[in-house]
Amino acid sequence: MINLFPDQIELVDEVRSLMRRNKAVLCQAATGAGKTVMTAHMIQGSRAKGTRSMMVVPRRELLRQTSETFKSFNIPHSFVGAGYEFNPFSKTILATSGTLARRLDKVPRPDVVFFDETHYGGAELDRIIKHYRAAGSWVIGLSATPARLDGKGLGMWYDAMAEGPPIEELIEGKRLSQYRLFAPSAPDMTGLKTVAGDYAKGALAERMEGDRVLVGNSVEHYRDHANGRLNVVYCASIKHAEIVAQAYRDAGIPSAHITGAMDDDERASIIRAFARRQILALASVDLLTFGFDLASAAQMDVTVECMSDLAPTQSLAKQMQKWGRVLRMKDFPALIFDHAGNSGRHGLPDDPREWSLVGKEKKEVGEKTTPARQCPNCYFVHRPAPICPECEFVYPIQSREIEEVDGTLQEITRKPMSLKQEQGIVASRDGLEGLIRLGVDRGYARPEMWAAKVMSARMQRR
Repeated sequence: MINLFPDQIELVDEVRSLMRRNKAVLCQAATGAGKTVMTAHMIQGSRAKGTRSMMVVPRRELLRQTSETFKSFNIPHSFVGAGYEFNPFSKTILATSGTLARRLDKVPRPDVVFFDETHYGGAELDRIIKHYRAAGSWVIGLSATPARLDGKGLGMWYDAMAEGPPIEELIEGKRLSQYRLFAPSAPDMTGLKTVAGDYAKGALAERMEGDRVLVGNSVEHYRDHANGRLNVVYCASIKHAEIVAQAYRDAGIPSAHITGAMDDDERASIIRAFARRQILALASVDLLTFGFDLASAAQMDVTVECMSDLAPTQSLAKQMQKWGRVLRMKDFPALIFDHAGNSGRHGLPDDPREWSLVGKEKKEVGEKTTPARQCPNCYFVHRPAPICPECEFVYPIQSREIEEVDGTLQEITRKPMSLKQEQGIVASRDGLEGLIRLGVDRGYARPEMWAAKVMSARMQRR
C-alpha cells in the first residue's frame, strides 16, 4: 500500500466524501503536495474493488513521468498516447488528452477518470470531460491553481472542490522548501498589449528577446549568488531561451535550452544531464511549467534548487506553477531570482490565496492580498517589515504628513532630500512596475496614479 502524509490522507478522505454527493470533484493541492501519489493511492483502492480507472495528462512528458510513478507503486497500466501500446483489458490507463480526444469511441469507459493539471486545457479537454460526465463516470480534476487564463471558472466541469493545505503551512511542516526571493531587475512593460488575460505572446517575445541587459543581469546574478545550483530559467519564447542559454554558456556556466519540439530521447538526455549537474542552467518556455518533477523525470533523488524568471505574466495561476517547480522539499532554501517583475504583480509564493470554481470578474481568482516590500540594498523581496530580513537594512522612518504638489501626492520624510537626489531615485526605476513599487515603498496613497504621471512626463520629454 502507498503510505500518505497526514495532510494527504485528509485531502483524499475529503475527495471521497464529496464523491458520495457529486460525480465531478476538483482536488486542489499545491505543487509538490503529492497529487500524483494521492491519485495512485486512490487508483489502488479502485483496483481492489475491481473498477476501471484512467488518468489523463496534458502532455507527453507527463505521460512518461506519471508512468514511472505508477511503476514504482506496482500499478500495472496501459496507454492511450501516440507511440505507446494500448491494452483494452487493462484496469488502469494513462492517456494524453490530445490522443484520447480522437479515440473516445475506441476506449472502454472507465469508472473514474482523473484529469491532471485540469486548469490547462481547451476544447479537447472540454469534450473529454463532458463525454465522461454524460457516460456516468466519476470525474476528478487535479490542480494546484484552479484558475483558467480565459477567466472561465472550473465550475463548468466540476460540482465541488476539496482544498489542500496552503503553501505556507506545507513549508512550515517541511513538506515544501523554504525560499529566498530577490528581484534585482525588471523589464519595462510599458505599452505591451494584453490578449486573453495575459501579455500578447508575440509582442512579449520580441520585447524580451531584445532586452540583452536583463539577460546579462540574470547571468550575473546567478553567477554571483547561486553558482553551482540547479537553475531553471523561464523565458518568453524558444528564441529567447536559446539566447539565454548561450549567454550562460558565454559566462562559463554549462547551460542548455529544452523545448516540446525535441524528441523524447533528446529531452530525456538533457534532463538527465541537468540532474547530474553536467548542465547547471536549463532554459525553457512552458515545458517545465506544468507538472514537471525533476526527480521523477530523471529517476534520481534530485530537485530544482534555483529559479531565474525572465517571463513576465499577468496570470497568477501560471506564476504559481512556475514557483512550484523550485519549492519541492530540500534541506536549504530555494533561490528565486525575479527578473520579470512577477512578484510585484502577484505577491509572494506563500501568500494566502482563495480558490473558487466560479470564474473571475474584475479580479483574478486567488489574487494576492498582502503587499510585498523590496529591499533597495540587496533586492530581497519580503512581507512588510521595518528591517530587511536578508541583509538587515533599516528602512528610513517616514512621517505621515502629506502635501499636494501639482496634483501628485508626495510624502515628506523626516530628512527631506534634494531635488537632484529625488530625480535620481525616480530615474533609476525602469518602467511602470518599477515606479509603482517605488510608490508603494514610499507609502503613497495611490502609487499607480503617481507612477502613471511620471511615465507620461517621461514620454513627453522624448
